[in-house]
Amino acid sequence: MSGRARIIGLGQAAAGDDRVGLAVIEHLREAGVLEGVELLVAAEPSALLPLLETPAPVVLVDAVLAAPAGEVLVLAPEELEQQGLSTMSTHGLGVAQAVALARLLVPTAVSPSIHIVGVSISRPERFQQGLSPEVAAAIPRAAEHVLRILTLSRQEHGHA
Repeated sequence: MSGRARIIGLGQAAAGDDRVGLAVIEHLREAGVLEGVELLVAAEPSALLPLLETPAPVVLVDAVLAAPAGEVLVLAPEELEQQGLSTMSTHGLGVAQAVALARLLVPTAVSPSIHIVGVSISRPERFQQGLSPEVAAAIPRAAEHVLRILTLSRQEHGHA
């Protein structure tokens, strides 16, 4: 596994606002300012397990069921459940559970620095293309939070 920081967008392309994690990755890719960073996508949280195995910082970007739609939240994985928030998953395993499982299975291999940038959405519609206006407007703000987290993580861990 690489020592490069990872930004992982979660979501389903054909589920409306659930694709916000993918849209943030697209936004960052188009901006082209991420030297030394891997931009990855995962359709659902169980796909995160091998992607969390890195010594470098990881930022997960996902939809979070909360109101109002379009708010950007920055959380540690443990805070999702503590705050009663739910990331989107059609497979029963949420992001917080996937991170906890990875830490249990391979504790020495999982990134010591995992953050979540969540964008609040209403319940997504299956087979809906595109994002709602509120969620689409949040993409640049979410991308800014991702970059800020990576900058702070690199400063804290001496990876300037």
